[in-house]
Amino acid sequence: MIGLIQRVLIDHIETRYGPSVVDSIAAQAGLVSLGRRIDVDYDDADTLAFFAAAGDYLQLDHEALMALYADLFVKWTRRHYPMFFSMAESAQAFLTRQPAIHASLGAGIRDPELRGRVSDKFRIVEQAPSRLVVEYRSGNGLCSLYHALFARILEEYAQTGTIVETRCRHRGDDGCRFEMTFREAPVP
Repeated sequence: MIGLIQRVLIDHIETRYGPSVVDSIAAQAGLVSLGRRIDVDYDDADTLAFFAAAGDYLQLDHEALMALYADLFVKWTRRHYPMFFSMAESAQAFLTRQPAIHASLGAGIRDPELRGRVSDKFRIVEQAPSRLVVEYRSGNGLCSLYHALFARILEEYAQTGTIVETRCRHRGDDGCRFEMTFREAPVP
């Protein structure tokens, strides 16, 4: 996974609980060191182990950890990459750009195979007014994170919508497919 993913969680834990807690969580995950470089593709298993150990420390189940992470991620990226949000006038516009944003974050990876692996994880397969269908192909199985990010992005743009996962690696499919609908927030 690109280092931005784990960096957001590491930064949060370090700021809120201190560097020794980060080290403790890393040790529980069996990791000697953690990477925070956003231009490096870190081992998925290590990142997932850190997430699981962080969930244990924070006493959050997987879904609650993903919801927390989605909130942290939006706040972190809004602070460090505000143009991602200023370029999108709605949740659908933001999520339509998400595969390109993901690929751009991986563009700094020097190894072409690893760079391709990062940029090939997400693909838009259908786009229409108020509808977006995205395929996610990754062995790390973080489709629950996509659900949490969808909900958080809707909140960020004061919209509502639905997401249905019509295919999922956890159910034996070769990838995940998210079918999303968007509704504008009612004008007060």
